[in-house]
Amino acid sequence: MKLKTRTIERLRDALLESGRRPSVVVSSAYETLTREGLLSPEEIAALNRVDPLAETMFLMMAADGKLTDAERDAVRGGIRGLTDDVLRTGTINVMLDNYQRRLDSEGRDERLRQIAETIAEEPSEAESAFALAAAIALADDDVAEEENSFINQLASWFSIAPDRAGILLDQIEHDADDAK
Repeated sequence: MKLKTRTIERLRDALLESGRRPSVVVSSAYETLTREGLLSPEEIAALNRVDPLAETMFLMMAADGKLTDAERDAVRGGIRGLTDDVLRTGTINVMLDNYQRRLDSEGRDERLRQIAETIAEEPSEAESAFALAAAIALADDDVAEEENSFINQLASWFSIAPDRAGILLDQIEHDADDAK
């Protein structure tokens, strides 16, 4: 499947730019508050809303066994964008730590099964997770074989037919050409 389309690259660039931007307030307090479950109702709602998409991006980042700074920045930017900057860096760091613990204890297939179960009712959520994962794969400008394999696995787990997955990636590229 062709991941390196112009739109996926633009999405990647936007995620990287947002993820590299420091939070308005830099404090370890957000990590402590998140770990203690003391987030505001708005933050809790944002976290719950984006959790499956964010974890899918994390799983793509971890697919090749290398967690690069560029990929972390892209995931952070994705989460910020999906929550309209409601979640701060400290909270996002705790989210990533939690995703790593889940991956270590349950394994990738179990995590994918649970995520797919969560978003199965909403095909648009599955397609969004798929597109965001493709952008994360490009974050470090190198799509490893494991990442390419994982995007194909995502399509399967998220019940996106191979033809539909190809159409989505082709449509993204076509939309980029039209935007010029």
